[in-house]
Amino acid sequence: MREFREYAEENEEISTQHKRIKLLYEQLKKLKIKLPNKKKIAKVKWQLQDIVTCLKTIKTAKGLVTLIENGGNDWFTALYYKDVPLENNLAERELRPVVLLRKVIGCYRNEKGKRWIDIVLSVLHTWKLQGKNLFQQLNKVSS
Repeated sequence: MREFREYAEENEEISTQHKRIKLLYEQLKKLKIKLPNKKKIAKVKWQLQDIVTCLKTIKTAKGLVTLIENGGNDWFTALYYKDVPLENNLAERELRPVVLLRKVIGCYRNEKGKRWIDIVLSVLHTWKLQGKNLFQQLNKVSS
């Protein structure tokens, strides 16, 4: 939604589609209250595809079209699972400190180091979210 808004600020045609996507999001929030049936999910998928079709006619919307198409069916995951939120705000807030930390850690200079940091930080963060004692968990895996 944030990126869509940024595109909309620069182009009136995209702004029209931005209004449509906001209406679709409001509809998704209502559907999320009670998990919808396949027919309702198909309808909102069609609406998003129609928005993409309209965006494809706008040269400056190419990046936005790519972003939406790359998301594929993942945009609708929350409609299939009760505990999955519609937005990824929490995930983005949780990842920000990790991304900033990765930038300053020295072993992030190659793919092996990056992968190691990603795995370790992911495990530590998962334990934290599960309310586990990090020191005890590290002792368990190092034994």
